Amino acid sequence: MKNAGEARESGVSRGVDRVARYVLDIIPESAGPRRATARGSVIHSVRGPGSQTFLAKEHSTGIVLKPGRKFRASLGSDKITEYDAPVGCLVINPAGVDSSLTLSQTRENAVVSISPEALSELAAHEFDRSDVELEPPAFGKVDLKALNIPQMITIPQMITAELTGKLPPNDLYLDSLLTVFGVHLLRTYTGRSRPAASAKGGLSPAGARRVREYLDENFVRKVMVAELASVAGVSSNHFIARFASTFGIPPHRYLINLRLDFAEKLLVDGELAIVEIAYLAGFSDQSHLAATMKKYRGRTPTMTGYAPGRN
Repeated sequence: MKNAGEARESGVSRGVDRVARYVLDIIPESAGPRRATARGSVIHSVRGPGSQTFLAKEHSTGIVLKPGRKFRASLGSDKITEYDAPVGCLVINPAGVDSSLTLSQTRENAVVSISPEALSELAAHEFDRSDVELEPPAFGKVDLKALNIPQMITIPQMITAELTGKLPPNDLYLDSLLTVFGVHLLRTYTGRSRPAASAKGGLSPAGARRVREYLDENFVRKVMVAELASVAGVSSNHFIARFASTFGIPPHRYLINLRLDFAEKLLVDGELAIVEIAYLAGFSDQSHLAATMKKYRGRTPTMTGYAPGRN
């Protein structure tokens, strides 16, 4: 296994830390928690009455989490439309299209933005062509599929739970949700009729070995779906399902297990302080390590045989 300190240091300058997501700028921080990934960004947004006009630089989708009435909005040169927004109402703002929004009451929604490059990459795998255009639905449309993928579990609620939970958001998990959601947008809102091939079976033995070795060497840094799919030699669209079929758990859970295994080994060795172990194992701080260990292993760092006096 690659030295954890080296692996973490090598990952600091890569990934999404350098990515400036435009949607994170146009929605004020006071609206709610947010996170950027390699594909785009997600926000749990609660905003009071008011108006806003902006030009989207990424494909931005808002999914209403609580019903509202008499919202007014427009896309591009279209006239302003007043509509009621029930739970599950989905509004798509394609990149490069200006829009306006006026809220007469507080609105709570999950905002998912995907960069044009990321959507084109998914489309290349899905349709064998990358030049696709999103076709926004009518204002007020409820998208039951967006609320129930996969396996009748709501993606907006999963995003909200991850952003508002006690633990820091898991970047690989959010990137997985963005990938699944991006594929849904392509299949539902681009007018493409050719059915996409579904993922069958797991990863090949060679692909599984490469992914396992890659994660063993890079588990302490931010890892995204696209890079793991590239290592495995499959498309991002199908990687998550194939990984789970091969390893029995989704990629983000596998990553968490690696971090906890490494942290527990260091804790048992008893040569480092807990705060140092948390950093070396890929956690943001000591409390993040403790909360994650408690959630997934049912114990805390001080319950692993580590000398409490050195934490």
